[in-house]
Amino acid sequence: MAGGLRKEEMDRKRIGTARFSLGSAVTLAATKLFVGIATGSLGVLSSAFDNLADILMSGVNYLSIRKSMEPPDSSHPYGHGKAETLGTIFMSVIVALTGVWIVWEGIRRLRAGIVPGSVDAGLVVMALSVAASWYISGRIRKAGEETGSSALMADSLHYRTDVYSSGGILLALLAYRQTGWKWLDPGVAAVVGGYIVAAALPIFRGALGDLMDRSLPPETVEKIRQIIESHRPLIVDYHKLRTRRSGSEVHVDFHLVVCRQYLLQDAHRVADHLEKEVALVLGNAHVVTHIDPCEIECLGQDHCERVLGEIRKLEDPERTRPGRENGKKV
Repeated sequence: MAGGLRKEEMDRKRIGTARFSLGSAVTLAATKLFVGIATGSLGVLSSAFDNLADILMSGVNYLSIRKSMEPPDSSHPYGHGKAETLGTIFMSVIVALTGVWIVWEGIRRLRAGIVPGSVDAGLVVMALSVAASWYISGRIRKAGEETGSSALMADSLHYRTDVYSSGGILLALLAYRQTGWKWLDPGVAAVVGGYIVAAALPIFRGALGDLMDRSLPPETVEKIRQIIESHRPLIVDYHKLRTRRSGSEVHVDFHLVVCRQYLLQDAHRVADHLEKEVALVLGNAHVVTHIDPCEIECLGQDHCERVLGEIRKLEDPERTRPGRENGKKV
């Protein structure tokens, strides 16, 4: 998750990418459905139904991201970030059900010996689909990484499965054209369906983990610890560090142990500075600290005076972030 974007910038990128995903799904589905019906290819039709599911997924994705962007209210004081997580779970279930249907239909056609008619149009549309899905997946994944959006990352992964599934169908049509083997088109479609189901499972597990307030990845937690540790000796210690994700937002809270001789304003200045620095590094984050007084033997008045001097020189991290000078954008 990148910390270089402001929340407003991330929100604009998330909603704009969701619109792009929805429009792409509609275009791909309409094209493949027309060609699949015209040629009778189950491979093309299976890819078309996969894109029909994309339309539903992208629509839910768009709505869930819009809902998650709504500010906190009296009924939802922590915001609406979990709406995005719920949308991700819904998308993964739809993807899995689509894969199950494709497997079932492939087996049925294998038994019935149903073969596609003309494959030339199917070859063209699947080749275009591979190229389009690769571009769409990369663009959505980049936006998902920049904004920390689980819904966009799920959408990107599904478009990436389109690359592999469409590529497999393309190869199957090419092979059928050369060999005439009846089992190729429905057989590859069944394999593609199984792949789609397998791709949906990690998306579902990841979203379910977020819904259950699973901790952030270990490398992200370690980054937070390093930021806190860098503030010694302004702080004495810290404990009860907790992290979780809510849609594209992350929540962090921990206890700070500071010298019991600090004035309230000094302790608050340290905590406020640390909260802002963690939030800037993580990006779209809500950071809360609780201040505890130090219970160990004091290191001495000279030490306290030196540390207090450092505290009173603290600057707002927002003023010192890259791209700013003297508190102003450059």
